[in-house]
Amino acid sequence: MKRALRVFCGLVAVAAVVFGFLYRPQSEIQNRQDTTWLLSLLVAGIALLGVMWVGRGPFTNKRGLDPEDRLRHYVQRVSSVLIVGFILISLQLLRQQVVIANEIEKPFNAVNAQGEDVVVQDPRLINETLSNQRGRIFDAAGNEVAGISTSKYKLVKRTYADSPIKQLLGYFSPLQFGNSGLEAAYNDYLSGEHGANPFGSLQRTLLNEPTQGNNLYLTVDPKLQQLAQDTLGPIPGSIVLLDAKSGAVLAMVGYPRYDPSELVFDPTVDDSLWNDQIQAIQQRWNALNNDPSQPLFMRPTQGLYVPGSIFKTVTLSGMLDTGKTKPDTTWKDTGSFVIDAYKINDPNRPNQNTTWTTQQGYMFSLNAVFAQMGVALGPDGLRDYANKFGFGQEIPFDLKTSASQIESTKDYLANRVAQAETGFGQGQLQLTPLHAALMAAAMGRGDGIMPKPYLVQSIKTPAGQLIKESEPSNWLQTVRPETAKTVRDIMVASATDGWVGLNGGGLKSSGAVIGGKTGTAELGNNLNNAWYIAWASKGDKLFAIAVVIDHRAGGEGLQDAMPRANKVLTTALAGVK
Repeated sequence: MKRALRVFCGLVAVAAVVFGFLYRPQSEIQNRQDTTWLLSLLVAGIALLGVMWVGRGPFTNKRGLDPEDRLRHYVQRVSSVLIVGFILISLQLLRQQVVIANEIEKPFNAVNAQGEDVVVQDPRLINETLSNQRGRIFDAAGNEVAGISTSKYKLVKRTYADSPIKQLLGYFSPLQFGNSGLEAAYNDYLSGEHGANPFGSLQRTLLNEPTQGNNLYLTVDPKLQQLAQDTLGPIPGSIVLLDAKSGAVLAMVGYPRYDPSELVFDPTVDDSLWNDQIQAIQQRWNALNNDPSQPLFMRPTQGLYVPGSIFKTVTLSGMLDTGKTKPDTTWKDTGSFVIDAYKINDPNRPNQNTTWTTQQGYMFSLNAVFAQMGVALGPDGLRDYANKFGFGQEIPFDLKTSASQIESTKDYLANRVAQAETGFGQGQLQLTPLHAALMAAAMGRGDGIMPKPYLVQSIKTPAGQLIKESEPSNWLQTVRPETAKTVRDIMVASATDGWVGLNGGGLKSSGAVIGGKTGTAELGNNLNNAWYIAWASKGDKLFAIAVVIDHRAGGEGLQDAMPRANKVLTTALAGVK
């Protein structure tokens, strides 16, 4: 019986500890409380004393014991209490240093004795964080876009150059909001946790010297980035320019955006001003989060937009790849297409002809033709080729990406009207600008391969020693190479004799071969997404670009997106012999 009680007490102790480790109410997390865990430790401690005392502890009869045995008995009682206390302290340390270590390191808001809102954080961690000589970030021309400044007390402030590239860096706010963008994705390298010489780190620790972070070198061309930002202007949307062969990002801009320097804490000022500075940064943070235009949102990689007619590139690829059409296959288009009593109008016909080839359907963006193609592909075909083009997948990239989608509700494409609308780029389609640029790249290459995009070219130590370098690699094989070559030729025809070419998209004076497709996605209330995707080949260079102008009143791809893309492409091509 006594043995069974001791086993029961042992199980209760284990269960209490496990429960305390695994369960913590959200209210306690938010208020930095540990009531549940402390109660679990109390139960575990009592149960452990039960294991040690039942049958041989304070409940045994001590009468008749000689003085030596009585002393031994009391020594055992005190020892058991000390042992249990040691076990409980060990469990507490294990929890604090391992289980909730990351949570403890995070700052939190509290009210001080004067009733003021203050930010509370471990002073040791604050000093360590603010003394870290964070790595610098450079653009493709070697210009420093993120650096540091150091005070006489060796406290370090993050600095950002007045460069259009800073919109890609994210923010660095260790005392309040953490990090985002590249500052978060490469924090281990920038902070020096990864890639550091272990002997050098040991030496700095022994000498109490600050940690030195590693430097990032980006692929972004500062001139093209500035041009893209100026060309987009204060208009909601995005521009992405890629090296279509390697996948390197040459320019990537979005609007609205924010300035990460607004969220930087400056430890080099007098510490009496720290709390006021933190509160001012908090106010700016709240303003950014409450801004309906969402400036913290990274539109090139996370913005999801209805693609309109640029999706016809996917529909065309699927039809050609499955052999359901050829460039010279003819389709009927009298200005509209009726399916299941639903009428789809086609405002894009250049004349009153009623018969059009597949190639002409793409060149003049004929909705009726591509609605028929969507039905011909059917739900399985549309899903299959959307998947082959990366829909439903996060793009492997240095920054967080949203997954493009072909449908948002289950079995949407089972409906034939939905198939028709999806075929010409409407329906429930959603696409990111980066993904759109990769679609253009896959066709411009002529092999159907989407390259894996990258923004960071290399990581080096402060002394210039190479730690890591990005090598061009492939992401997806979208269609067979022969299909991609056919689509490539049709895109050239579009930029030569189609709507793109007839409106100046061919860039005849550039000396390049151009392939392009516009898109105008109707959102209702005369608001449209204006799109343009293109690739441009000259010499040994191949560029791919995507432009989207978001929720533009009466917006059109030809008028709002293509001219902006042409301006950026013209400058990029001018630097190629």
